[in-house]
Amino acid sequence: MRAIGIAKRIGAACLSAAALVPPPAAAEVEGACGKAVGTFLTTNELENNGRIGTSRSLLVLTNGGHALRFDSDETSAAMDTRPFGNSAGTWRCEGVDDDGTVRLTVTTLDFTYANAEGDTGQIARIDASGTYAPETETMSLEAALAFLPLNAEAQSADALSAATGNVLITLTGKRIDLPKAP
Repeated sequence: MRAIGIAKRIGAACLSAAALVPPPAAAEVEGACGKAVGTFLTTNELENNGRIGTSRSLLVLTNGGHALRFDSDETSAAMDTRPFGNSAGTWRCEGVDDDGTVRLTVTTLDFTYANAEGDTGQIARIDASGTYAPETETMSLEAALAFLPLNAEAQSADALSAATGNVLITLTGKRIDLPKAP
């Protein structure tokens, strides 16, 4: 009898705790917007005050609204002298056009590292917007990259307005295909 009472209390506590947990973020990406979920190999064309560069990256958009970016230029040879790490952030679907094109916004943050040339560590923020065409599995984004002090409110929607300058980036890419199943 006592074991049954304990089990009921534990069950009630678990049910109460579950009620406090918000629904998964995956509920945010549904319907035609979900077609943009996946991993894309992108080519990134950079323009930094007349300095042009190219890098490649993996851009991952999850069903939970998370965005991850891994760039080939982490030593910053194409852009400037600030080495940086991998990016993480969020994305949202802005809508779907009549032809099925998904309009989206992506924001990622990462960190630059102090280097021998005297650059101190900073937060790098990329705000990008553009489209994903499910028919061709092609993504096209126009982005602004800015560097902010480590103590900046870089997570704020208006963070780029506090930056001293932006680097323009065009990201174009395609979804990574799986081989056919055996």
